[in-house]
Amino acid sequence: MLFSPTHRLETAYRALKEYEIQPVLIAFLQHSENVTFRVEAPGETFLLRLHSPRTKAFGQENSDSRVIESELLWLEALRREDLPVPPPIPNKAGKYVSQAGGINLTLLGWQEGELMTRDAESPETAAQIGTLVGRLHAHARQWTPPAGFLRPLRDASYFQSALAALLPAVQDGRIAPGDYQTLQTSLGFLQEETQSLPRTPQTWGLLHGDLHRGNFLLDEGKIRLIDFSMCAFGHFFYDLATCLSNIRQPFHPIFLQNYTQFMPLPEGYERLLEGYFVASYIATFSLWVEDAQSQEAFVQRVSYIAREYAARFNRDERFWFT
Repeated sequence: MLFSPTHRLETAYRALKEYEIQPVLIAFLQHSENVTFRVEAPGETFLLRLHSPRTKAFGQENSDSRVIESELLWLEALRREDLPVPPPIPNKAGKYVSQAGGINLTLLGWQEGELMTRDAESPETAAQIGTLVGRLHAHARQWTPPAGFLRPLRDASYFQSALAALLPAVQDGRIAPGDYQTLQTSLGFLQEETQSLPRTPQTWGLLHGDLHRGNFLLDEGKIRLIDFSMCAFGHFFYDLATCLSNIRQPFHPIFLQNYTQFMPLPEGYERLLEGYFVASYIATFSLWVEDAQSQEAFVQRVSYIAREYAARFNRDERFWFT
């Protein structure tokens, strides 16, 4: 749903009546998978989310309050283990999901820090991120979700659907047929190889689902993790590949050294990570294909990823692990 500036602000004010806070400032942030606002209250700051994606590709799960509540239940569990993630804020009725104007909404505690940038990367940040992602996956490995917990899957069907979503761009010329075929071949190889990867607590569980650089904050030298709105069940390699693609390659060994202090990696993990890197871009492209704001990047990146990475993966050539 697209909101006019007036409509989205009115909805935000109605939404906040569900909570025991007295807002003094509401500032619009962005609209992607959610409409988000920074909310200032006396002595406190919050993040308000209206669960209405900018396009259908950003997710239809937001219409189901059980799916949204499950994200916040996981955040609550992670907070109990002292992971640096946003705290979910219950409403006056003690629930994590409220409604305003027929839209689901949630409130989170604000996380201080600056968005990670490439210039801010260092061996220390790579080590911290490796430790944080390792702790996150180790928690998912041992945590038993409560009854009714519901989050989407990042399985073979998901990636095939993401690839199929790109076909209109082949038909209208935004994607070259050869590039589409290259991506399709990569996905086929990856799915063949993951069939032999058992779904055990060591390999499969709850993922953050969107571990790009912009979801890590740097606060006085400490790394925090935000935006769990795309969390899902899948192979941990999906999270790892997305994360590594946002860390400079010379820092990959540092990240993995710290990650494996909490989560082991099976033999042959290098090719699986590179395959999931290609798959993660296919998933991203499926979000961009109908998004008017992303078209320039979409056209350029599809060709680049297909020719520079997917083609090498199809030839069984390493591009991260040389």
